[in-house]
Amino acid sequence: MADVTLDRIIRDAFSLPPQDQRRLLELLNARIAQTPPTKTIEELAEEQGKGPLDFATLRNLGAFFPPDESVDDLISTVRNLREDKATRPLD
Repeated sequence: MADVTLDRIIRDAFSLPPQDQRRLLELLNARIAQTPPTKTIEELAEEQGKGPLDFATLRNLGAFFPPDESVDDLISTVRNLREDKATRPLD
């Protein structure tokens, strides 16, 4: 199986006798019929209880950080928290 490519498989399939080509088509069609249909992104979102994004909700997710501080301040705070080895209670 070292050098298997789709082009090689197609070339080999065309070299088969006609009855084997028909059998190959039957097998492929049976396999395709067994494959469940692909779901749309809308169907997947509905299954997972997701809906359209709400910009106001997204904006509120960032409200934990003071608006008068810069992104650099946020990055510095995160770095300091990551480097802090002090133990703290989880509750």
